Amino acid sequence: MPRVFYFSVLRDKLGISEEDVEFKGTISKLREKLKEEHPEVAELIDRVKFAVNEEYVGEDYVLEGDEKVAIIPPVSGG
Repeated sequence: MPRVFYFSVLRDKLGISEEDVEFKGTISKLREKLKEEHPEVAELIDRVKFAVNEEYVGEDYVLEGDEKVAIIPPVSGG
């Protein structure tokens, strides 16, 4: 099962930095699953980027089950 890593504001709001998620399928489907499991951050999850095994991936990337998935929230700065 994929290990999902949360950073920045997501980590702060969820109170966890990582979790194992019972899931196989596309990043798009994982996004929906995480929004259902963590409705308090659903709006943020809509705007995050996903990296699998340290490489950014698109919505159609298929997870097989043992990947490291980093969820990167939007960054603002000046």
